[in-house]
Amino acid sequence: MSVLLAAAIAATGLALDQDVERESYVLDIQISAIDIQIPAIDLDRFNIRIPGFAIRVPKYSFEMSGFDFYFDRLELDLSGFEVEIPAIGHGFRHRDEEHDWTSVFEVDMDTTFDVDPNARLEIRNHAGDVVVRTWDRNAVRIEAEHSARDKVKVFESGKVIRVKSESRRGPPDIVDYRLTIPASMALDIWGVYTDVSVDGTRGGIVIETLEGDVRIRNSEGEISVRSVEGMIEVSSTSGRLELNSVDGDIVLQNVGGTLQAESIDGDIRMDGIDSDDVDVRTVDGDIFYDGSIKNNGRYRLTTHDGDVVLVMPSGANATVDVATFDGEFETDFEVKITRAEAGQRFSFTIGDGSAKIELHAFDGDIQLVRQ
Repeated sequence: MSVLLAAAIAATGLALDQDVERESYVLDIQISAIDIQIPAIDLDRFNIRIPGFAIRVPKYSFEMSGFDFYFDRLELDLSGFEVEIPAIGHGFRHRDEEHDWTSVFEVDMDTTFDVDPNARLEIRNHAGDVVVRTWDRNAVRIEAEHSARDKVKVFESGKVIRVKSESRRGPPDIVDYRLTIPASMALDIWGVYTDVSVDGTRGGIVIETLEGDVRIRNSEGEISVRSVEGMIEVSSTSGRLELNSVDGDIVLQNVGGTLQAESIDGDIRMDGIDSDDVDVRTVDGDIFYDGSIKNNGRYRLTTHDGDVVLVMPSGANATVDVATFDGEFETDFEVKITRAEAGQRFSFTIGDGSAKIELHAFDGDIQLVRQ
């Protein structure tokens, strides 16, 4: 046995048994359970509870015959550890309903045809860009760039029009679309390796894409966007927005209406927001909000691993609820804490307190900045 090992064992006061015939050494360590009791933190949408954490190593053996090393038993008990995030979820659903198509026709590289301006346009694209613009005609113009072995077809059924590409052999190759549609027409776009850009629509937008960025400008209505491995950018738009991103940032600028945004592994940044209902959550990312705080409005900014920054107008009236487990809180406002709980959770009132603001961060700092 080396002098250093003997000294280390003597320093710990552990028992050493020597088997002379086998020329082996057995180091037997008895360690009692480590039981850490941490108060639960309930972040409403993010419920993170750590009632008990135990590490148990009842027997640990180190045998030096042939330099064998083994554990008789190692137990890591995390039965009391619970992380619950019920409000955040992401499902990529490809809606491909069957229709009784009344007509089917192929399009050339540049084709225009008349439509009902209140119809819904569905676009299915395996790979390539989809760019949608509007005009004041009751017609759709399709400009498509694709390989010679692919075909672009239009399927019509009542007020549903579908545009998709087909190939003679295997899946379609890259098809880049540029479409011009009536502003009142609803859009339903699905793609895999597809970047999507929409400008000027008022009939509502549904977009789902894998590995593609989504950009929406100057639009109105109900807007739903789901993106995996892509950024979502929305600007100069109003309505009811529902945005979901996995492994991508969400950036909003000059947006109004009801706003709900969720991200997993991405930041959420909001500038120039005009809304009385904001619900924003991210698992691994920062949140920045600069916009209106309206009387009787409700604003929820929640992150698990990231910072939260809220830029608040000077004359705003709000009751602010703050919760952070491992982070600091800073504010430019003179506030008096009216309620405090375990785990650094407290609330205070600014003005008459009519708006409700929730700022929650499990592992990150929270800043309330005066505009």
